[in-house]
Formats: sequence, structure tokens, C-alpha cells
Amino acid sequence: MTTPPANRTPLPRAALVTIAADGSKRSIPFQYIPESLRRTLEPNTVGGQPGLRAQAVRFAGAPVETISLECLFAAADGLDSGDSVTVQYGVAPALAALALLVYPATAAVQAAQTLLDAGQIEVAPAIADRLLFVWGSQRVIPCSVTAFAVTEQLYDSNLTPVLASVSLSLRAMSYSDVDATSPTFNDFLVYQRGLERMAQSAYGAMPPGLSV
Repeated sequence: MTTPPANRTPLPRAALVTIAADGSKRSIPFQYIPESLRRTLEPNTVGGQPGLRAQAVRFAGAPVETISLECLFAAADGLDSGDSVTVQYGVAPALAALALLVYPATAAVQAAQTLLDAGQIEVAPAIADRLLFVWGSQRVIPCSVTAFAVTEQLYDSNLTPVLASVSLSLRAMSYSDVDATSPTFNDFLVYQRGLERMAQSAYGAMPPGLSV
């Protein structure tokens, strides 16, 4: 079996955590390349447009935040420790878990089909599990997956993937996207309060020679 080359410098670790309706949690841990993590914030405001002189700029809600990053899934640690699942499947289980973030559960699909076969005119779509992106002790944000692309980079002699990179795109789910009764509403408030606390360390006196 071919073993993935070890990284000389350990990469930071992050995780995607799903939370089902019953409160049960599942975590998908991975390494990520910090140089490639990109966050984009699109302001959600009204007013202040050309020609609207009498309308002040107002917040219509939280900005639309998107996160793009490169994730790394490597079987090296499991292979070194002789983990039986890793030896047999490499990183395929992690890639499958990641893919399932954008699939409805087969049980929900079958239940919906049963209702359709029974003559139910309208069947409600399956509800997706809540998703949290965790990339630090103070950085936890509710999100949804908008796209990902998998590149399987290394295989063993049985063509089992043992090293893969994933280009992952996430969209933050804010209090502007959900009802106030949704747990995601409070999850995002906690995230924003963390930003507010962190920002306090950035405020200071004006640099010499500048004034307002």
C-alpha cells in the first residue's frame, strides 16, 4: 500500500458538524490550507443609492457571507496506526460523509415516494440538518454547502483513495435567512457577538496626522 507523504508542517484542523432535528451531532474533521481560506461579505443594505438623496443607508439584515477553502483528507495517520477502517477504505468514508451533506436521506426520499404513491398531492421537501463550520475555538458559523469539488490525488494498490483535496464553498446562514424560532438564528447571533468582542481590540486612536 502506498502511504501519503507526511506534511512537514501540520496543517490547521477544522470540522463540519451536522445537527439533526433530534439534537444528535456528527462531525467531519479535516485539515485545511489557511492560505486558501477566503471570506467574502456582501453588505445587505438599502438606501444610499445614486439619486436617492433623502434615503439614509440602513441595514436590511446581516451581510451575505461566503467562505471558500481548500480541505485536505489524508489517510497517513490512520495507516500508521493500523486503523482497520482506514486500511480498507482510505479517505473514502470522509469523502462520502462530505458528499452526503448535499443529499436528502434515503429514508426521507422513500417516505416521500410512499406518500406520492398513496395519492398525496403535495409532499414537503426533506429538511436538511443544521450545519456548523468550526475553524477555531472562537470561530463557529452556521452555514450551508453551495459547492464542492473533489480531487483524489493518491491511491493504494486497490485504487482506494488515500489522499484527496476538496475545494469547498460555504454560505453563512444568518438571522436574516431563518425564522427567529430556528436554532440557526441564535447560532449566528453567537458568531456575530464573537466578532463584536474581537473587534474591540482593533479600535484605537487616530494615527498621527489624520483627523475626522
